[in-house]
Amino acid sequence: MNISLSTSKSGLNAIQASMNTLSNDIANVNTTGYKSKNNHFSELLKNDLTSKNLLLSDQTQNSGINRGTKSTIATMNHTQGSLISDTSPYHLAIEGNGFFGVTDENNQFYLTRDGAFQLNGDKSITNSKGDRLSIDSVIPSEQWAQGEVSIAENGDVRIQTANENQVVGRILLFNPANADAMVSVGENKFSYTGDFVEQDGSIQQHYLEASNTDLATAITDMMLAQRSYSLNMKVAQGTDEMMSVINQFKQ
Repeated sequence: MNISLSTSKSGLNAIQASMNTLSNDIANVNTTGYKSKNNHFSELLKNDLTSKNLLLSDQTQNSGINRGTKSTIATMNHTQGSLISDTSPYHLAIEGNGFFGVTDENNQFYLTRDGAFQLNGDKSITNSKGDRLSIDSVIPSEQWAQGEVSIAENGDVRIQTANENQVVGRILLFNPANADAMVSVGENKFSYTGDFVEQDGSIQQHYLEASNTDLATAITDMMLAQRSYSLNMKVAQGTDEMMSVINQFKQ
C-alpha cells in the first residue's frame, strides 16, 4: 500500500479509537463512581529513506519516514472523583484508595467504586443491579434490628435501637496490588484475580463519588481528535487524487 495512504489509514483508525473512549467518558459524566480512560498513541515501524529512495540503506544520510500511528489499549484513570452528599444511609463513597466488593447472582466477585447501595426487604444490601455488597457480618443481615444505621470510616456498621448501639458487621474494602490488572466488565465493575494490599481508604456515609471525567477537557480533546481525523482524511484524498493523475499519464 502507498506509504501516505497507509499512514493516513492508521491515523484514522487510531483517532477513531480515541473518539470512542472520549465519547464513553462524556456519556458517563454523571455516572456514580465512573473512572475515565486514558488513550495512548505510539509510532508504527519507521523506515529510513535516502535521497536515492533506497529503503533501510546506510549508504547515505537517511531521513526517517514512519508508517503511521497506533492507539494502544486505554488505561483507567483512578483519580478520586468529587464526593456528593446524599441522604440515604446506604449510599457510600470511598475517600482514598480501595474498592467495594460485590457478588452477582452467579456468585462472581467484582470490584466497584459505585457506592449507591440499598437495603432490600430481605435485609440484603445490593446495588441497583442486584449485586450483593461484601460485608463481614457479626450478625446475619436478616437478623438486624430496626433502628438508625451508622457506618464508620473503617466500615463498621452500627444500628442504634431504643436499648443499645450494636455493631452488626463491617463493610470490606479491597485495594488491588496492581490496579492496571483490573479488567472492566461494564456496569462500573472490574474483575481482578491478583493480590490485595493493606487498605488505606475510608468509607464516607451519606456520600456518593461522582465520575472523575473532566467534561471540559474531554470535549476539548474530542475537538482536537475531530480536527486530526479531518487532516488524515485530506491526506488520503490528496493521495488518491495524485494517484488518479499518475494513472491518467500512464494511459
